[in-house]
Amino acid sequence: MHMMRRLKSIASGRSSISDPGGDPGTKRAKFDQDGAGEVSSEQHLVEDKSVGLDHNMTSTHLPLDASTSNMDPPARTEDAAVDQLPKEMHEMTIKDDKVEDHNEKDTEGTMMIGNGTERGQIIATTIGGRNGQPKQTISYMAERVVGTGSFGIVFQAKCVETGETVAIKKVLQDKRYKNRELQIMHLLDHPNVVQLKHYFFSTTDNDEVYLNLVLEYVSETVYRICKYYSRMNQRMPLIYVQLYTYQICRALSYIHRVVGVCHRDIKPQNLLVNPHTHQVKLCDFGSAKKLVPGEPNISYICSRYYRAPELIFGATEYTTAIDMWSVGCVLAELLIGQPLFPGESGVDQLVEIIKILGTPTREEIKCMNSNYSEFKFPQIKAHPWHKLFHKRMPPEAVDLVSRLLQYSPNLRCTALEACAHPFFDELRDPNARLPNGRPLPPIFNFMPEELEGASPELIQRFIPERVKK
Repeated sequence: MHMMRRLKSIASGRSSISDPGGDPGTKRAKFDQDGAGEVSSEQHLVEDKSVGLDHNMTSTHLPLDASTSNMDPPARTEDAAVDQLPKEMHEMTIKDDKVEDHNEKDTEGTMMIGNGTERGQIIATTIGGRNGQPKQTISYMAERVVGTGSFGIVFQAKCVETGETVAIKKVLQDKRYKNRELQIMHLLDHPNVVQLKHYFFSTTDNDEVYLNLVLEYVSETVYRICKYYSRMNQRMPLIYVQLYTYQICRALSYIHRVVGVCHRDIKPQNLLVNPHTHQVKLCDFGSAKKLVPGEPNISYICSRYYRAPELIFGATEYTTAIDMWSVGCVLAELLIGQPLFPGESGVDQLVEIIKILGTPTREEIKCMNSNYSEFKFPQIKAHPWHKLFHKRMPPEAVDLVSRLLQYSPNLRCTALEACAHPFFDELRDPNARLPNGRPLPPIFNFMPEELEGASPELIQRFIPERVKK
């Protein structure tokens, strides 16, 4: 009823939509306060009996930040209370790894008590030792918590032997199942995807088992960078918008086409950025899943501001197009400095979308969810895209947003098609540089499997001549 009253108010002209999110001050305060809206996660462990990636089981989901994204806005991770390591780490012991599918990454070890302080806790693990490989002990000194969630924590640590900084994502593990996120992480190897170094299991005195994913550490996120420019009342330099969005699309093209996995939680907090090179790495595969045609999935997935409309309509047989909707939301946010669809609830999210895209037609609703029972919405006209952005916005940017934010999932451009969009032509210019004059990070170093199946015309469009030579 609340949604219908709001839609009728908009349809009658009593509510303005000249600003996609209402009052800029209110919207920005809300953005700073709650980040991306609530995070929803699917139950997603893999049964121990199966090595597949497509079983809906019990969840061990934890979004990260600054290391592999964060469910909470960065302001919370900077709180002194969050910076302390949990006391349970003192009672933690390492459990033998029984997974047989990936022996080269299997680990075991013991917990060595540190100097008695939480910050100085030492975790020692052993890798190798199977198939004739020599055993190697690696020790990590825990430094600080950088992310918290319902099922565990993420803490920054330093490798004692090499001095390398890593992020360790520690999540509660159901003993009955294998962890889907771990299984997916084993499949990933791409310059725009966060790297899994190894993993180990740990137990507490209460016999709780935790999975510890040791990941490469990247210090910034797109969320933090976007919020920095927003607080400074500045627009993010267009070259950064192009560079970040392009790398997101390239990462998604890889996981969609090569690995066959849908991320299902694309948002600025899950996009890591190296502040020196501006290389982007997609992280947090806690909600990721291999989508099998004809097999149902939960619709309550993806953080609210970036949730595709078919999910709001309750679709269970969706496609990787839900990730591309999220990319459109992220791109628009980078361009305007704040979320485009800041819904206060799942239903309100649909209101925010309708305010911009207009009321979906019967055909569009059928494309989103063929099982949705017909419901008459007040007729609201679509808001012209060009009126949502400042007058100097490049038309190519507006065009790409419009191609991604389509009600019909099959009309959204794919990740690979997005990489070829004219909005990224500046990146293909041999003279393109970062604002500080440094060269762009490697963005055209495609692996053969990334291009497999792509038409020659498409490849011609998105790979510069200098790279082909």
